Amino acid sequence: MPIPFRKIDLSNRSDHYHLRGDDECFYLHDYTPRQGARHSQGNQFIYNLKKSVLRRDEYDYRYKMGAIRQSITLLRSAFDLSAGIFNTATFCAIPPSKLPGHPEYDDRMEKIVAGACHNTAADVRALVVQNEGYEPTHLQSDGDRKRPSDFEAIYSLDSAAPKSVVILVDDVLTTGAHFVAAKNIILAQYPNTRVIGFFLARRVLPNPFVDTIQL
Repeated sequence: MPIPFRKIDLSNRSDHYHLRGDDECFYLHDYTPRQGARHSQGNQFIYNLKKSVLRRDEYDYRYKMGAIRQSITLLRSAFDLSAGIFNTATFCAIPPSKLPGHPEYDDRMEKIVAGACHNTAADVRALVVQNEGYEPTHLQSDGDRKRPSDFEAIYSLDSAAPKSVVILVDDVLTTGAHFVAAKNIILAQYPNTRVIGFFLARRVLPNPFVDTIQL
């Protein structure tokens, strides 16, 4: 049975401090950073999905491909629950950190979005275009993480107007900066658009008290 998507709400929005009260975001797994792949199902899933494309000739790369296939199935199941969404929405993967042509460019999210919308009438495209690469977010310390304004400075929109709903898809929701930046530039040009985020996991901030105090 597919894992149901859950909505970001008051109970967990503070973990993603750039998100605002009117942001609509949904997620599948919980991912706890720096805890290793064996920590949880979510950690194992994300570790597999994020395997570097530089390992494509290694034996363990098959786990990345398996995670991509699983992501397609789970997203398609979620989208199928929303009647007519394939006809009314534009689907877009949030751009990765590296640009096409870079040795570490990873188009996993584009493949996942395209796969989840396969054989439908969906408008699937790179609505949000990134014009400059940067260091991956998960390799940055919290104090060095980019803000929404930093991403807005390197994002642009393609020339064709989106449909009335835009579905932005990414692997892990961390601070929410990518989503907020993409939403901001869409609404700046198309203010009546409904922008919704779907994430395969959300970063869970460990409670240091719970983790260190043993009773």
